[in-house]
Amino acid sequence: MNAMEVRDQDVLFWELAHHLVAKNGFQAVHVTNDRKQLWLEKETDKEQFLLSLSKIDMAWSRGLGQLMKDNARQFQSIKRGSPRKATVYHNLYITSMAPADDWKSKTRDIIYTDAARRKPMQTWLFSASVGAQHGDDIEKFLGLLHAEENWPSKEEMLDDDEDSRAQKTAHQRQRIIRNIEREQEEAVKVFTYGKSRFTYVLLALILMIFVWMESVADSTDVLALIDFGAKYNPLIDDGEWWRIFTSMFLHIGIFHLFMNSLALLFLGTAVERIFGTSRFIWIYLVAGIVGSTASYAFTEQVSAGASGAIFGCFGALVFFGISHPRLFFRTIGRSVIIILLINVIFGTVVPMVDNGAHMGGLVGGFLAAATVGMPDKTYKLKQLGVIPAIALLTVLLFAYGYYGEGNDPAEPIVQIQMAQELMEEEAYDEAYDTMASVIEETDMLEAYFVIGNAAFGLEDYEEARDYYHEALDENPDFHEAAYNLALVYAEEGEEEQAREYAERALEIEPDNEQYEDLLEDL
Repeated sequence: MNAMEVRDQDVLFWELAHHLVAKNGFQAVHVTNDRKQLWLEKETDKEQFLLSLSKIDMAWSRGLGQLMKDNARQFQSIKRGSPRKATVYHNLYITSMAPADDWKSKTRDIIYTDAARRKPMQTWLFSASVGAQHGDDIEKFLGLLHAEENWPSKEEMLDDDEDSRAQKTAHQRQRIIRNIEREQEEAVKVFTYGKSRFTYVLLALILMIFVWMESVADSTDVLALIDFGAKYNPLIDDGEWWRIFTSMFLHIGIFHLFMNSLALLFLGTAVERIFGTSRFIWIYLVAGIVGSTASYAFTEQVSAGASGAIFGCFGALVFFGISHPRLFFRTIGRSVIIILLINVIFGTVVPMVDNGAHMGGLVGGFLAAATVGMPDKTYKLKQLGVIPAIALLTVLLFAYGYYGEGNDPAEPIVQIQMAQELMEEEAYDEAYDTMASVIEETDMLEAYFVIGNAAFGLEDYEEARDYYHEALDENPDFHEAAYNLALVYAEEGEEEQAREYAERALEIEPDNEQYEDLLEDL
C-alpha cells in the first residue's frame, strides 16, 4: 500500500460523509477516536436510515465476516430516534484497495441486528483505488438513499493537487467532527442545566416526616394517617382541603416510602437537572396537587404519598421528549416510556394502587412543564395560557369529587378499617358511630359483622346478636359470625344456643383451636 492510496481512501471516506451530511440531510452522531469509523443517521416521514462508515484495509476477505457481525452488534448499541419508524441499516466499508478474492460472497450475506431476525443489515464495500479490483457501485448505493445527485466522479475528487485535496479533506473532516461535538455539547448542556438540590431537600423532608410519624404512631394505621393529614374524602368535604397538599408528604409503611423515594431520586434529579430548580419546584407542586385532587375525585380510599408528584416528573419528561424528540429517544426516551407504561398497567390491574393520583399527576406535570417550557427554548407568553387550563382542571376534578357520585363508596372499606383500629384501642363507641354512619347504605356482610363487634364491645348484646344473625343469614359459611354469636349467647346465659353456634363455627372451620376451646368451655 502506498501513501497515495491511503490519501485516496481518506478522500473518499470524508467526501462521502460530507456529501451525505452537508447535501442530503444526514446527521453525524458518532466518530471513533481514531477517526476510522463514523455513524450517520437520517429520519424521514416513513423510515430512518442508520449508516456505519468504516475505513478498513485487507488484502484478502478472510475476517470480513467477523467485522460485519461486530458492526451488526454495534448497530444495536446506537440508540435510534422514533421507535415507531422502521430503521434501515447500511454497513459501509471504504478500502484503499478491494480484497483480491471473492469478497462479494461475504458482503452479500444478510446479517441481522436483532435476535428476531427482523432488522437486516446490508453491507457495501467501496474501493478508493483505480485498478482492477473495483468495489461496489457507490452511485447505486446513493440511489437507494435518493442522494446520488451531485456526487463527484473519482476523477473529480482527485483532480486537485495533493495539497488542495488534503486541505479539502481536512476541512470536511473538521466540519463533521465539530458538528458531532456541538451536538454532544448541546446534550450535556440540556442535561446539566440545573443541579439536583431541591430533590434532596424533598427526600430529607419526606424521610423526617415518616420518622416523626413512626415515632408517635404507626404509618400503616388509617387513623394515624388521617390525623397526620392524609387524603380522606369525608374530611375534605367538611372543609379540610389542605389534605390535598399534606398527603403528598406522607407514606404508608416503609416499603411505600422506599419505592417512592427511589423513584423520586432518579426522576426528580433528572427533571431538576433538565428544567432547573425553580421550574422543578413548580412542576412537582402542581403535579402533586392535581394528582391529589384526582385521587379525591376518583378514589374513596384514604391515600397518601408522593406518587402523584412523581408521575408529574414523568409528565415533565414527556414534555421534554416532545420538545427534543431526537435527543430524548437517543438518551432516556425508551427507558422513560417503558417504565411509565409498566406503572400505568400496574396501577390499572392492582386495585389498591391510587391510579387516579398517578394519572392526575402525569397530566399535571406535563401541563406544568408546558407553562415554564424548556430552559433552552425562547419563552412565549402564550405558554401562560396553560395556567388557566391547570386551574380549570383542578376545579373540575374537585367539583366532581364533591358533587359527583363517582367516588361514593359501594363498600365501606375505609370505615371498616377505621372501626377495627378504634376497637383495638377499645374505643367501641367511636367504632360504633363510624359504622352506624354507613350501615344503612351497604349490603356488605363484613360491615354488619364489624358493627356487631362494636355493639358487643359496648355490651349491647341484643344489637350485636341481630347484626351477627344478619351477616350469617346472608352467608351461612361466615364462621366468624357464628363464633361471635356463640360468645353473645354465652354472655346472655343461653348455653344451649351458644353451644349450637360454637359447633356450627367448628363445622365450617374444622381444627380451629379457638373454636374448639370455646366449645370445650361450654
